Amino acid sequence: MARKKTPKVRVNVKASLSRRLREIRQELFGDHGGPELARRLNLPARTWYNYETGVTVPAEVLLAFIEQTGANPNYLLSGEGSKYRRVSDERLISELTPVELIRRGLEKLERCTNEVLVVAPENLPTDMASDFTAVPLYALDQIDREVLDPTLIEGHVMAYRQWLPNPQSTIGVRVVDDAMHPILPVGSIAAVDRSVTDPFRLHGRIVVAAPEGTPMIRWLEVSGRHVILRPNQQGRDYPLVPVELDESDRSFLLGQVVWSWSRFNEG
Repeated sequence: MARKKTPKVRVNVKASLSRRLREIRQELFGDHGGPELARRLNLPARTWYNYETGVTVPAEVLLAFIEQTGANPNYLLSGEGSKYRRVSDERLISELTPVELIRRGLEKLERCTNEVLVVAPENLPTDMASDFTAVPLYALDQIDREVLDPTLIEGHVMAYRQWLPNPQSTIGVRVVDDAMHPILPVGSIAAVDRSVTDPFRLHGRIVVAAPEGTPMIRWLEVSGRHVILRPNQQGRDYPLVPVELDESDRSFLLGQVVWSWSRFNEG
């Protein structure tokens, strides 16, 4: 008996869904970010790439993808509407993943390139609108201490207060290597919330840590009695860094990356 053919309309829908899944994955995790997304979805990387090429996606995987990325279900299925869900309708800003926060920042910069400005301390406006805050900018290697030296501030990044969960505890640092590329390219400015240093709250998040006294920006994973600091670009230059979890001393954790600017003006 002849095998029943799959209707062309159904094939086209599956192909369109696969294309949109791949498009969103590339935007949020980069061209080579399939394995990272697969890890977050508890899938083998090969399985995820199969979904991107047209293999039927199980409902539970699709729901997990929407949860991880903030994708708009209507857009995934039909291509209509906004690509991502409106944050105000879904989750509080403080609950967003770093990648989601970074994506929102980059989208806003694409629309309004002058909204982010780095200014020298002597040029800092004295009468700022309440909607804005000035995030002090430090060199990454100067923040491995509990109390920061204000004389080391290199400038200030002007940002909307609503972008930052805890503006008063947030500083900016320049990204100095490509360990987190393409999420945080070299030269980016990362906003670091220094009030969040609990490793269990930071599991699966991007953090700043100084396990041997040298601050670095990495993904954080809690694994048994260890914290694993993992680069986005794993290799010989940027290996995994395991740190034994000591309940009495967590001073190596310096804060959570909650925002990023990849393009900025100096003034």
